[in-house]
Amino acid sequence: MSKRTRMILTGLLPIFGVSAVLLGVGLGGKLPGFPGEVFRMISGIMFTPVFLELTFAFLGLLAIFSINNLRLQKEGDEYVSLEIEDDSEDDPKP
Repeated sequence: MSKRTRMILTGLLPIFGVSAVLLGVGLGGKLPGFPGEVFRMISGIMFTPVFLELTFAFLGLLAIFSINNLRLQKEGDEYVSLEIEDDSEDDPKP
């Protein structure tokens, strides 16, 4: 498996996780009795016009933070120290 394929799969895992949550809530509404009623209530609230955008925004941010967390665990921190050379002696400014 190439490095690019691994990067793509790592990025797709949180997206598939969010999709699994949405499918789980939808399919949970098919359960009989009280658990089915709870899942139907959650999906009814989740898919109303105002909460629909908020739900997908929250799940999108969750996916982005998950991808970033996986990347940071794999690559480590990105702190870089810069060397600044003082060229003021060679190049005087008026």
